[in-house]
Amino acid sequence: MKSRILLLFFIGVSFMMLFSFKSKQKEIDDNVFLDIVATHDKLPLFNYTVKMAAVDTRPFNPNEKKTYPPTTLFKSRSTDTTTHGGKVFRLRVKDDSKYAYDLVQPEGQILQVASFYYEEAHAALGDGKSLRIGESLYLNATIRSNFYLMYKSNSTEYPTDSGWVYAIVSADGKKILQKGLIASCMKCHDQSRTDRMLGAR
Repeated sequence: MKSRILLLFFIGVSFMMLFSFKSKQKEIDDNVFLDIVATHDKLPLFNYTVKMAAVDTRPFNPNEKKTYPPTTLFKSRSTDTTTHGGKVFRLRVKDDSKYAYDLVQPEGQILQVASFYYEEAHAALGDGKSLRIGESLYLNATIRSNFYLMYKSNSTEYPTDSGWVYAIVSADGKKILQKGLIASCMKCHDQSRTDRMLGAR
């Protein structure tokens, strides 16, 4: 009888220790993402060039006659309006020379999307605040929405998505709304062929 009680006791203690370990599993520090947003203007602003024409046409055909005018403002092709879907955005990349949708990204790579609501207009605002989508039709950025970040940490101290962690930061850059393995981010980026890269979309 005593041996059975002791066995049950040790099983109970072991279960509690295992549960405690899981509940205290490490997470990436909030300040990693808050610092990125606070100094976001120091990251290179991604400019739409022939090199990245694959954003709209995959695979990229160098013989394609279509021209791709430089722009730093993009319209999200995501259909999830609870994220950056249905908005326009600017993309900043820490290591711009290594960034492409078909390349494995280096450790420490940062992708930051600053999203904005927009309105259609027949005149551009200037200063990179408008995206031309027709002969005389523009999407003009209006109110800032949230920041969406990807950080390739390759950490073994907390869960990652093939080395990546995600974060959604409030429009004022002061509050972490979500971080870590965000289901809505992973669902989309899981469709990537290479290293969770999808291009500026």
